[in-house]
Amino acid sequence: MALDLEFSFDENTYRKRVNGFDVVGHSHNLMCIMTKMAEKFDEFGGTRIMAESAEDAFRPIFDDYVKKHGVSAGDERLEMAAGFFEAMGMGLMKSTGSADGGEVTLTRSHVDEGWNMKFGTADHPLNYFTRGFITAMFGCAFDKPARSYQVEETASMAKGDEQSSFSVKAA
Repeated sequence: MALDLEFSFDENTYRKRVNGFDVVGHSHNLMCIMTKMAEKFDEFGGTRIMAESAEDAFRPIFDDYVKKHGVSAGDERLEMAAGFFEAMGMGLMKSTGSADGGEVTLTRSHVDEGWNMKFGTADHPLNYFTRGFITAMFGCAFDKPARSYQVEETASMAKGDEQSSFSVKAA
């Protein structure tokens, strides 16, 4: 699906926007440090907070796009969200699913590839950001409120797997 995206930059405030929503430029370095920090503070909910923050940041962008472009529920919305993942430089994503859950595969991942460059091979899955993105994606696709899905990373490029895989289940 080709998305109708408008990227803009405010010369006075130095803010970047996609379709009118403020977005942050990212780098492999920043995403990896944020991920490491989330893990360091996991006793206080660090990785959960990172995933939920991603869900809360992307869901309004998806819902706005659906409203303005009449994107049908289900597969069409899953494809739309995967398009945003790619357009924002986060990687390449494929998904299948229903309101009960589904599967998501990454063949490229900004987070995983950055981790491998910065820290080497990980001993566990660590793409909490994408877990939150996927939660927002499925919530939008099937008209469910926040926190309606649980996402588990079952394969990880950061660990050396050929691709990253996520299992999605209705909460």
